[in-house]
Amino acid sequence: MVQTLPFPNQRPPNYIKLENEPQFDARKHLNLGSPETIITLSQLGYTEAEVKDCPTSFGVSTAFKILSDEGVAVMHETCNAMYANRNVSVGTGVNRLGSYVRGAGYRSQFIKDFCDSPELAEHLSAMAGVSLARHSVPAVACGVNYAPKDIRKAVDSWHVDSVAFDIVMMVSDPTILEGGEFQYFHGTKMEGQSLLGIEGEEGVDVELPPDRVVTVPFPAAGYGFMQQGNMIFHRACRLKKKAERITMIPSFVVTPATAKDATNSINMSGWDDPGLPAELARHEAWRASARLEKLIDTISLHDDTTALVQQLDEALEPLLKFRNRISAPGKS
Repeated sequence: MVQTLPFPNQRPPNYIKLENEPQFDARKHLNLGSPETIITLSQLGYTEAEVKDCPTSFGVSTAFKILSDEGVAVMHETCNAMYANRNVSVGTGVNRLGSYVRGAGYRSQFIKDFCDSPELAEHLSAMAGVSLARHSVPAVACGVNYAPKDIRKAVDSWHVDSVAFDIVMMVSDPTILEGGEFQYFHGTKMEGQSLLGIEGEEGVDVELPPDRVVTVPFPAAGYGFMQQGNMIFHRACRLKKKAERITMIPSFVVTPATAKDATNSINMSGWDDPGLPAELARHEAWRASARLEKLIDTISLHDDTTALVQQLDEALEPLLKFRNRISAPGKS
């Protein structure tokens, strides 16, 4: 299995680490199943060229078993224990998440070890048809969403993700919920955004044509589905009645580090999670370092200066774009 960038040795201020947690054991806490259906990007309407520009044609799956009953019990207790220490700001934007924990791996060793599990990464990699590892940006590697206190607000409005691959796993009992469904638009993200008059990762709580919307059912807690989230236009609906609704959203990065990366560091640099700018800088430096190392072996003595400049620009461009963004955050 290809390794990802390790968690930093430090922890952001105000993130309280849980004590006396059970130790994660894949043999006890995982029960990995397979989805009944996988929808490809082509089936959603993406062109051959658009699919070719992605690491894989995988789009979105139906829900499949992830946690054992014991795993569900521990994860549920852990997510409830973190609730008092959840993020207090509007880190993703006022139109998006109502109540959430990002960087849950800083707070919980059990969650970090779950997200780092090679068994989970290998299972998802086989499903997606591309090598995946726990995301190298801890803020999005291990996330938890809770129901907002004001149920007039969507759990999460229509948007696309700033990372390529994630799973949405139900931690609480989905059978008690009225509303709160997870839905995706059966079409391209560009078409969905156009219908709502938005662009980028921006979220909006407006309805799409019902015949173009697919609801992903969860049979029970411990089930989740996977999506290529930067290509799938999706949301979590409003609750119709107050209830516990906890989902875990682990994110994954395509490996090796030289692979094309869909992580939108530019967009995430505008979020106000503590430590996130440094996390993103580590991520971009890691990917750039891998590209430069590869370049050492691929540069030819027959390359002219134009070719050399192009190769260096391609290796450094994402890192420099991020550097320029955080040096002048008010500019796009």
